[in-house]
Amino acid sequence: MPWRNTSESPSVLRFYLPIAPPANNAYTNVRGRGRIKSTRYQTWLKDADAHYVLQHLGGSRIMITVPYVCRMSFSDKLAGDLDGRAKLILDWMVSRSLTPDDRHCWGLFLDKNADVPTKTVLIEVEPYVGSRMPSRARAA
Repeated sequence: MPWRNTSESPSVLRFYLPIAPPANNAYTNVRGRGRIKSTRYQTWLKDADAHYVLQHLGGSRIMITVPYVCRMSFSDKLAGDLDGRAKLILDWMVSRSLTPDDRHCWGLFLDKNADVPTKTVLIEVEPYVGSRMPSRARAA
């Protein structure tokens, strides 16, 4: 597994994260407090932060301009749907100031890929240029 940003362009953000829990499991209702982040979601947030730091990407700020596109390649061993997991990852990237608000995401490409290690997702974010798809989405 590559642990460094190996993208061809300095404007492409590329990294691995652990797979997020399904969006349906991200929050729980607690009497007197309302909806709060579930333990599973809180654990994933900490794991995602640690994975990002371990890839030595925190010091190399890549500026993602708007609009942008994002590709998420999940391990082919993943059971269940991809879309709910993608939302949590998009929200994490915004909360860590890696991307602008996800309303500026003009394309989201999700797939399962045998080359992605089990329990991980490869994330690639790059500026949207006209009708051009992300470089790896073209190859798919």
